[in-house]
Parts: sequence; C-alpha cells; structure tokens
Amino acid sequence: MNRYEESGFRHARGFASGMLAVTVLFLGSIAGIAWVGMGVVAPDRWPIRWLEVNGEFQRISAEQLRAQLSPEMDSSFFTVDMKGLKLAAKRLSWVESVKVQKMWPDTVTVTVEEFQPVAHWNSGELVSNEGNTFQVPEADELQGLPWLHGPDARLEDVLSTWVGINEVLTPLGLEVAELTLDERGSWSLEMNSGTRVYLGRNSTEERLERLLSSWDALMEEQEVPPQGIDLRYTNGFAVAWPQELEEDGRGLGAPL
Repeated sequence: MNRYEESGFRHARGFASGMLAVTVLFLGSIAGIAWVGMGVVAPDRWPIRWLEVNGEFQRISAEQLRAQLSPEMDSSFFTVDMKGLKLAAKRLSWVESVKVQKMWPDTVTVTVEEFQPVAHWNSGELVSNEGNTFQVPEADELQGLPWLHGPDARLEDVLSTWVGINEVLTPLGLEVAELTLDERGSWSLEMNSGTRVYLGRNSTEERLERLLSSWDALMEEQEVPPQGIDLRYTNGFAVAWPQELEEDGRGLGAPL
C-alpha cells in the first residue's frame, strides 16, 4: 500500500515537472516571437558600429581585410553572420586561420593569422610553418625559399628530411636549396653552393654523413664547389667538378 502510494506520488511529481518545463519552453518561445515582432533584433535596432581587425599584417593589410568583411556587416548584433565573416576572411589567399568574436553592444572583432611560408612545394604551392600547403597567385615569385618536390602523400616525410639535412649542413655554412623525392623513392638535393647530391633510396643519413666528414678535405685544393656528388655507392662516392663536366660532356645522376 505504501509502496503504491509512493509510486503514485512520484508519477504525479514527474507529471507536474514535465508540465512546468513545457510551460517554460512555451513562454520562452512566445517571448522570442515577441522580441522579433517588436523588432528587437532588427539590424537598425542594434547595429554593428565597430569592426576591429587584428593580426600581424605582412602579406595582407588591415584595409584589405576590412573591405573583405564589410559586405557581411549590414546586420544587428544579434543577427550578424559569424560563420559568414569567417568564410569571407578566409577567402583572402594569405589567411590561414580566423577568430571572430562579438563584444556587447555594437562591436565585432576579427583576428587573423597569416600563412608563414617556409618552402615551395612542387609547382605553384607553398608550405607553411604549420606544415599546411596553400596557394597564392605570386607563389612562384617568392624568393629565398627552398624548393621541395615529392608525392603529395609524402609531404610530411619530405619536410622532416629537409629539416634533418639542413641541421647537418648548417655547421659547414651550407643549406638545402632544393630537395626531391621521386616516384621511385630516391632522394636528391641541391645545396646553396650549387652542388647536386644524389642520395638514393636507402641509408640516406649514413651516406650524407660520409660526404660531410670528407667535405673539408674535398674543398682544400678546389676554388669552386663540386658540380655533382653521387653517394649511391656502398663505399665511397663519386665527385664531378665543373671543368670535368665541360671536358667530357657527361654528368651525374643516372639511376642506380
């Protein structure tokens, strides 16, 4: 008997709570409709008066960003399209990330981060310091960046190899000007000295160390750096000097 009464009480209490929730939702909907009907969220009632743009502007200007966003600003504080603002900003080719915020009662702030290019990637693309590829109209015209080539699926491998090789070249005053991973999985590079180096597919780190340990001795009696170096040998390596290539008309780089 007591158990039944307690159960009935719970049902009654649950029913009352449910009715209260429905009532609150209903009243909230009515209030929302009233706000719209009264024009509370209309663009001319709470207009956006201030647009703040932030970022370290190097490739684009604050004026460019403002002009890009202005068509999205004809709305109220409540109806401004935050997603639309973000998409509009990202249509600028140098913009990598966008953060949009509203500040009561009449301000929108847009903060952008630009791509920071570290290398060219294949033809017409760049790689950012975050490891993302992107395209800009003037990509091939940018100077001072190394050229990296390889299958798109191997971008991460090419980047890590480029960083690793540069670390061992830097003490010699050298750096990678171009690095290529071909379809056969074979590596080759060109240093800023103009020397082309063929590393092959296997044991690339050991082969490069072999060259670097001999670099000072190699350059002792030479006025110019080698034209090409082939490290694809089990022991030792082949070196071609510019004058030798001119005399016999041959070069390094045949597949092994």
